Amino acid sequence: MRIVVGFSLWIALGAGQANAACNADLLSVGDWSARRLDDGNMEVQIIVKSNAPKPIRMLDADFGFKDALGGHVAADAFERDIEIPASGSATTVKKWPLTFERLLKLKREEVAAYACVRAVLYEDGTKEEFK
Repeated sequence: MRIVVGFSLWIALGAGQANAACNADLLSVGDWSARRLDDGNMEVQIIVKSNAPKPIRMLDADFGFKDALGGHVAADAFERDIEIPASGSATTVKKWPLTFERLLKLKREEVAAYACVRAVLYEDGTKEEFK
């Protein structure tokens, strides 16, 4: 019974994420780095480039990393109040637990970084949601 409940929960969560729409073209990952800080933590730095024609004032967006076979390596959310100039870039620095240390072990060419935007508020007050 426990297996059936666990499998059902896994299917429900997976279907929810698969149906969650996002715009993968509004932001692109320009560069990223990851380094060990200590025995329990690592730091990830990601430079994101905006492909938007207007300055961004607020985001509901994630970034993440997949391996060469398309498997999930790690993901996190951008700070909501990140400001990115039109066609400009911004740098995000995150402190992660070493549970994501696989990112440190993979060769750089085996990792693909991505960004997923669900909603954006531009500096002029206009809002876009991707559903």
